[in-house]
Amino acid sequence: MLRATLLTLAVASTSSLTAFANGLTAEQTVERATVSIDANGNEVRTYAIAEEAAPGDEVRYSLTYTNSGDTAAEAVSLVMPVPSEVTYIETSAAAAGKALTFSADGGTTFAPRAALMMTAGDQLRPATSDEITHIKWTFAEPIAPSAAGSVSFSAVLN
Repeated sequence: MLRATLLTLAVASTSSLTAFANGLTAEQTVERATVSIDANGNEVRTYAIAEEAAPGDEVRYSLTYTNSGDTAAEAVSLVMPVPSEVTYIETSAAAAGKALTFSADGGTTFAPRAALMMTAGDQLRPATSDEITHIKWTFAEPIAPSAAGSVSFSAVLN
């Protein structure tokens, strides 16, 4: 069941483009990590489209964006849900030049990772990795015409 869900996400994600304001488009891909050891004994990760995955496998969710419009895309925020079938890997979200925030309430509210809290009875506690439901990248600068890039995070299949 989990493997089928991941495959469905991978196939749907790699084939669909979503249009945003000002010609900004994005495409999501799901890749499975393969870890090998190089000649120096270091771990090397390679990624390929997730055709199959099993519980315990590391997967990377990437969102590649392009501004194909004639004007800069301003005040851009990209949000990716974290599927319930996976657990977010701490510090794996790539965020160069972007503010990175997280949600643990289905994307209703966002906070920096260290400030993401959950209610337990009448107490607040830090959210755990498996409680993260969405990741949001807010761009500090407009995305110029013809500019492209990507954001990503990794997770472990439950």
